[in-house]
Amino acid sequence: MPTVAILGGGVGGLSAAQELVERGYTVTVYEASGQFGGKAASQSLPGTGKGGRADLPGEHGFRFYPAFYRHLTDTMARIHPDPARPRHSVKDRLIASDEAGIAAADGDPIHVFSRRPMQDPADIVATLVESFSTVNAEEGDLARFAWQVLVYLTSSKERRVQEYSCLSWWDFLEAHEFSPAFQGYVRAIPRTMVAMDPERGAAKTIGDISMQLLLDFGDRATENDRTMDGPTSERWIDPWVAQLRAQGARCLAKQPVVALKVADGRVLGATLASGELVEADWFIAALPLEVMRRLISDDLAAIDPGLARFRTVDPEWMTAWMVGAQYWLKSDRPIVRGHQFFPDSEWALTAISQAQFWKRDGRQFGDLYGDGSIHGVLSVDISDWRCPSRFTGLAASQTPDREAVLDEIWRQLKVGLNGLGKLVLEDDNVAVRHLDSGIHFSGGGAPPINRTPLLVHPPGSHAFRPKAATAVPNLFIASDYVETETDLASMEGANEAARRAVNALLDRDHNDASPRCGLWPLHEPALFDAAKRADAALFARGLPHPLNELDELDERLPNWIRNRLPPRLSFVRRAQERLRGLV
Repeated sequence: MPTVAILGGGVGGLSAAQELVERGYTVTVYEASGQFGGKAASQSLPGTGKGGRADLPGEHGFRFYPAFYRHLTDTMARIHPDPARPRHSVKDRLIASDEAGIAAADGDPIHVFSRRPMQDPADIVATLVESFSTVNAEEGDLARFAWQVLVYLTSSKERRVQEYSCLSWWDFLEAHEFSPAFQGYVRAIPRTMVAMDPERGAAKTIGDISMQLLLDFGDRATENDRTMDGPTSERWIDPWVAQLRAQGARCLAKQPVVALKVADGRVLGATLASGELVEADWFIAALPLEVMRRLISDDLAAIDPGLARFRTVDPEWMTAWMVGAQYWLKSDRPIVRGHQFFPDSEWALTAISQAQFWKRDGRQFGDLYGDGSIHGVLSVDISDWRCPSRFTGLAASQTPDREAVLDEIWRQLKVGLNGLGKLVLEDDNVAVRHLDSGIHFSGGGAPPINRTPLLVHPPGSHAFRPKAATAVPNLFIASDYVETETDLASMEGANEAARRAVNALLDRDHNDASPRCGLWPLHEPALFDAAKRADAALFARGLPHPLNELDELDERLPNWIRNRLPPRLSFVRRAQERLRGLV
């Protein structure tokens, strides 16, 4: 069978390997680091496990699996970690969380809200109003925000791709019109689960994903927000690699790629740091953005204009910092059964109490990890490394000491949770703490370096992102910066990119016997389709979105467009009436 060299053993590389070994290809995965999984891999603390318990499990950041992650969960369903239980898969290790929490500095220590049914656009407005009413948002702000959500949901794909991808989410929302307090929430919301900066991120990317999260939140009840039942590497990545090896794939760690050898318009081989030249029929690059850019030689750029454009990208423009920290607690503090976000934290913190989910076979967290004295863990994501802290005056990226960063994260968590005289987090309850090992401190007062930056999709960046199938006949890309329907730097985006790379490989190999990898578009309710079709017609004529001109809509729309809309835009008008009642 043809040979495939997969360069990179993160989620994208392993996803491509699984699809290919299932189709009979001879696959070798070359991973630069000492462990597989990329940013998804766990970061255990050596020597912390006692008495038969595993070491304390650190993570790059808490893992989040929303309902719209169809590609990733389809792959998980085909990973079977226990031969004695052949019907059990890694997907079965996902646990639904049925709550979310907002920890506002000037309110209750934590407000809990649960999923609610959503069957009509007016329900979207009601959900937004209910959520923000817990943080004392002004009604005018709520009305404007909810209205812009409806504008986005009724926008055509053409307008999103051509107009919104060149506009920030902040500008799309016209956030400068919001009150200062509500502007803080607008900054915090997109960072609740993924590192999306509304002032730096494109409106299309943030809008598409925000709509998925919003609609999942209403439609899926307990299925919206899921987490793993244990450390990512232990419960998913390690069993995955073991299964791939059992299926015949070679998975080699500590094998960084430093160059691609090109001749006659094709990749002839990949040079490893050891000097070895890896030869194969096909090559799939599943490498981080900054690494892939360095591998694009003049020869490759001459073959593929898309790769040439990608090579010119400044990583500082396209990436940001989002990393995790863990605080292991002597006594558990579950707080809520799900994720919490801290809208008043300068460093855009989000968190989850993981110990309540990490228990198995009648054993609690303290029975599984550490030395027996630790019973809880608060896992935190830090999404804004540029904003100064009110306490130190320093941004996280300016703080030259690991312990000082951990001190400040804890301080901001307490601002959100220890309100109104309640004491949720106590200093003496912290036993061990950990900051993502991708953050490197050199000492001497120098600022930290992030070795694992994350793509943030700034306005205009869509034109620079490569396709999974390059113009080089035997080279494909399976990383989350590839053009995908997911359009997000995430495990789902990497998995979809891998599927697109494999499908392109199968096409070029003229492999008609193997089925193509499944691909699923992002789903939005059909009740918006008529409005989207009308907007597509208006956009093609250079006209604004119909909801932006709603008062004059009936007079301005041609009959053939008006006839395709629901009767007198009834669902929009109900929402409009509800919003006007708030202003």
